[in-house]
Amino acid sequence: MQKVTVVTVVFNDAKHIRQTMESFFSQTWENKEYIVIDGGSTDGTAEIIKEYAPRLAFFCSEKDGGIYDAMNKGTAKASGEWINFLNSGDYYVSNDSIKNAIDSEAAAKADVIYGDSIEVSGIKELLMKASPDTKRLEYSPVFRHGSAFIKTDIQKQYLFDISKASELKYALDWEMLYRVYKDGHAFAKADTVVQAYRSEGVSDHPYLNLWYNYKITSGGKASLGKMIFLAKSIIRRWLKSSFLYRWTKAFFLEFMVNDVLYHTTFWTFRRWYLKRLGAKIGKGTFIHKHCNFINANLVNIGEHSHINQGCTLDARGHITIGDSVSVSHNVAVMTGSHDLHKSNFPGIFEPIVIKDYAWIGINATILQGVTIGRGAVVCAGAVVTKDVDDLSIVAGIPAKVIGRREDNMDYKCNGAYPFT
Repeated sequence: MQKVTVVTVVFNDAKHIRQTMESFFSQTWENKEYIVIDGGSTDGTAEIIKEYAPRLAFFCSEKDGGIYDAMNKGTAKASGEWINFLNSGDYYVSNDSIKNAIDSEAAAKADVIYGDSIEVSGIKELLMKASPDTKRLEYSPVFRHGSAFIKTDIQKQYLFDISKASELKYALDWEMLYRVYKDGHAFAKADTVVQAYRSEGVSDHPYLNLWYNYKITSGGKASLGKMIFLAKSIIRRWLKSSFLYRWTKAFFLEFMVNDVLYHTTFWTFRRWYLKRLGAKIGKGTFIHKHCNFINANLVNIGEHSHINQGCTLDARGHITIGDSVSVSHNVAVMTGSHDLHKSNFPGIFEPIVIKDYAWIGINATILQGVTIGRGAVVCAGAVVTKDVDDLSIVAGIPAKVIGRREDNMDYKCNGAYPFT
């Protein structure tokens, strides 16, 4: 089991430091160490940290040169194979956040692994999906720094360059990551949500962020390609913050999909429109009319799969369906939910994966975060709350294993009839 070092830097944040620290100690990954660097707080923060002193690998409370100087201090003390920065005010979204990242396929092939994040803004929580396309790092960050795990020997080689603090201010983490990327180190996305962060943090300045991105990726030199990217990014950011964007998005993603396409009798047109939105639909796959979508652009379906009438696909947390999957009438696939234990009732979104040859029976419900294994069968009316193993047959509320399917599957689903 690889050792993970987590570093928290803090200054005068007695309000949030305990939540941040508790989220570390709640992690199920056993081989871990915790380093806390306090910048000489005077509001009681240091006293709270000292309550945890016996459980800390290192702690100091002294004046420093700012957040990145403190991060470098923490890096120097790290002894794990991987390092992650959990800044005060941020927290891991689940007890398995570290485990899900370090145990992922990405960790076996990359020097930097990263996941999704949750942005907390007042009473709202918004899932921030990180892009798996690491080529986009040439132009801008595709993930939040706190949701990344970096091999410690690399982090020690690529320290935060505090000599550029006056020029790049809070963007030194991206400057560091960009150097790692340009030197050829491998990045990979883990399919998990790692940290939650508060949007009112020091880097909550969208247009300034874009300018810093340009300065970092252009290396201080004029670059036509990156100037064009900067201009497009500014326009895109402005449009997204405008009143018009909200209505336009609702028109194409909601009205057109669930009012127009819902009644359109020709699959050729429905497929064309869904793919224009960004949905991935493989060869031979057929989706009946009268299906409801939430964020159809985040649906990914393989080849020769079949989705019957009356289904609801809530793809806000991403839905991935494999090849030759049969989804019966009135099935609900729900990636969205709420945290009923929090006073602000925030939305929570987790991906659902349905693997090749699975069969989902009529009126079944698949709830968020679930993976349905290859060839598995979900019986009619079942409510699936946990992962289903390959070839398992499950039924009931909540769904439980009642049998096993033979591994002799060799077929393609076909439901493409005219006017359906």
